[in-house]
Amino acid sequence: MTAILIDDEPNATEALTNMLRMTAPDVTVVAVANDPQLGLEKIRELQPDLLFLDIQMPHMTGFELLEKLGKFNCSVIFTTAYDQYALQAFKVSAADYLLKPIDMDELEAAVDKARERKKAAQPDFSAFERLFRQVQKTEARRLALPTSDGLIFIAVSTIVRLQSDSNYTTFYLESKEKIVVSRTLGEYEEQLDQQNFCRIHHSHIINLSHLRRYIKTDGGYAEMSDGARVEISRRKRDDFVAKLGAEFNG
Repeated sequence: MTAILIDDEPNATEALTNMLRMTAPDVTVVAVANDPQLGLEKIRELQPDLLFLDIQMPHMTGFELLEKLGKFNCSVIFTTAYDQYALQAFKVSAADYLLKPIDMDELEAAVDKARERKKAAQPDFSAFERLFRQVQKTEARRLALPTSDGLIFIAVSTIVRLQSDSNYTTFYLESKEKIVVSRTLGEYEEQLDQQNFCRIHHSHIINLSHLRRYIKTDGGYAEMSDGARVEISRRKRDDFVAKLGAEFNG
């Protein structure tokens, strides 16, 4: 079988390539892409039997890639840190999943499933297509935050604001809980941009659904539902006002 690996982290694709050599020598990796657009082109060009696909990537999620691809005849195995409900949904669908960090035995089982599907008659992907459209909506409402001892899954709607401190980002939730992750604010800006969030300062992203007041004096502040007053920078003010207007007019 031929396979294509798509993940924005080079270390992840390199590790998966090595694991496949050990657990599935009959699988030939014909292309590796750390950019989803390049991965899309490689799939169309090479028509692999098997696709290992990350979900959360910059510029294009795994779900969006499959939507752009349209009809496809390969088995899709998601490599993802994803919530358990979605994992169970994928488990009974035409695709499989591997939860990062990838386990050797689970990888072997996933490839075995793809092998059996290849031997069988041409599969019907319509059920899977409906499934990933449904789960895409779920994925957009949840966020997996990496911590020192694992992952914390939070509902996006519960995020009041995010604040950066060098290479760390603090999530302030409506429950008053604070979660610090070792990721930059920019890594979350694109994920949240289409979900009613707005970057109003180099160090701050706010959830417009939790905006209590816009204060124009003293340069401009956003007063949030948790009582915080967040400065709006001059560079970001026009974008903020435009997005605020779009919310009220939408």
